[in-house]
Amino acid sequence: MTGFRASLPFALAAISSAAPPGYTEPSACRPCHQAIFDRYAATPMGRSFYLPDPKRDVAAWNNATFHHKASNQHFEMFRRDGKPFVRRFRIENGRRADLLEREVTHVMGSGERAVSLLHQTPEGRIYELPVAWYSQEKAWAMAPGYDRPHHAGFSRQVNHKCMFCHNAYVDVPPQTARTGWDADVLFPRNLPLGIDCQRCHGPGARHAATKSPSDIIHPGKLSPQRSLEVCMQCHYETTTFRLPESYRRFGRPFYSYRPGEPLGDYIVHFDHAPGTGHEEKFEIVSAAYRLFQSRCFSESAGRMTCLTCHSPHGERPRTADRCAGCHPSVSRHAAGTSGDCVSCHMPRRRTEDVVHVVMTDHKISRRPPPGDLVAPRREKTEAEQTYRGEVVQVYPPPRPEDRIYTGIAQVKEGANLEAGIRILEATLNRTPLSVPEPYFELGDALRVAGRVTDAVHAYRKALAADPAFPQAWNNLANVLADAGKTADAVDAYRQAIRLTPWDSEYHVNLGLTFLGAGRIAEARAAMVAAVRANPWSADAHANLGAVLLSIGEYAAARAELEEALAIEPGHVRARANLALAKREK
Repeated sequence: MTGFRASLPFALAAISSAAPPGYTEPSACRPCHQAIFDRYAATPMGRSFYLPDPKRDVAAWNNATFHHKASNQHFEMFRRDGKPFVRRFRIENGRRADLLEREVTHVMGSGERAVSLLHQTPEGRIYELPVAWYSQEKAWAMAPGYDRPHHAGFSRQVNHKCMFCHNAYVDVPPQTARTGWDADVLFPRNLPLGIDCQRCHGPGARHAATKSPSDIIHPGKLSPQRSLEVCMQCHYETTTFRLPESYRRFGRPFYSYRPGEPLGDYIVHFDHAPGTGHEEKFEIVSAAYRLFQSRCFSESAGRMTCLTCHSPHGERPRTADRCAGCHPSVSRHAAGTSGDCVSCHMPRRRTEDVVHVVMTDHKISRRPPPGDLVAPRREKTEAEQTYRGEVVQVYPPPRPEDRIYTGIAQVKEGANLEAGIRILEATLNRTPLSVPEPYFELGDALRVAGRVTDAVHAYRKALAADPAFPQAWNNLANVLADAGKTADAVDAYRQAIRLTPWDSEYHVNLGLTFLGAGRIAEARAAMVAAVRANPWSADAHANLGAVLLSIGEYAAARAELEEALAIEPGHVRARANLALAKREK
């Protein structure tokens, strides 16, 4: 028996959610801009997030099946009473085992290349389902990051970062859409349905009321840099693998960027250091990142933007004529071809992170890279995704005050831990800050480095800056519990629970602390609260099962452990404890 601490004419017109302050219902744009509105609604951005609808399906739902060899799991995609479902099971001794099914309540992705399937619980959590439809291959396969023996199953939660780039802004209190509140997100039931006009044009409520052009942003009339950044808010990632690739400015909630403001005032982007073998990486959200590496872009002196070739409203890209503006010989060069510059100079390539998808490489090259650019590839292993080395700031160009963000980038995923700790400590000692984030990140790094006392001090600094920081309370409590300071740990966990009672991790951690102190009744109560807070949490069920096993309630323990394994069949400790529970009568 073991207990363990938890690890830390389309949709636009159909929107029914409340709009955030300053924003309006997207349908308010249509009376004055009907042609543009209708054309945009048919674009991939306009179809980025929607409710399941047989009329819009791009996937094959007629009792489709898929067997994932790596995990030896079978998946069935089917409809019941007109609603789509995904079912998972294994074959054990000729019978189905570990069976679990969930309804698809939302679809993320236009289907131009792929769609991800989502389930929203009654509490508001949204989970990504393990299989996805890949339109280019016209086939079901595992969702990105799932093609491995032990994958996330039905437990991967959609967070604010996912929603930020796949939908219109969600109406949530800003204080709950920021660092410290993003570990267990509860979304409203009535979500926006698709990226709307206001993601590029800014809040539209005032413009809808006044009809004045001065009350709305026109990206094409911004400076080239500001115009480019409107697209970069979602189309600029240096990598999707753990680095980190970005960090929001202190105090900035997820949905606080506004078109026309400097993107660098909202977020800082990072990359692998030069010379570490990552120069030619090609990933799914790399359009602006790769464009910046192009000679055409650098020699345009800032004049080239996404709008140079693309129209977000749905018109066909303008490429050859734009190329001819700087390359007047292009018409002669293309005379013996289709006249398409892109196919040679911006070839389609298979992405490294979503291996069933082929995208256009926006690095404009004189000659295409050698080799078969669309050859099948496997997903990277966890070890292959892990980077150890310096992390460098790439956008915006580093400012003197950005040194603190450079320090955070070194420690956030452990890429350059000791160097990052030195940067953070030196910077904060020299210039103490009144915001919690840098002290929180320093606390996490110090804990990993084994400097427990210093970690406690850093977490308390974060909480002095923001007492309503639940993750800081939880992480402080973890350090105190590990140090044997049970009473202080219990107090800190209770603070985290007071702020976010729906987060089962905090209840689990409190229960484990009680269990370690021999306070079994309180441990049981905390684990029951964890299951009640999130019935979808395999950890919550597994830990409640472990406590019940320890006090001889074997039937109840088996039920909880079986539920944990139904949610997450690869939960090793739940399976071990279930074997123990089954041996008891």
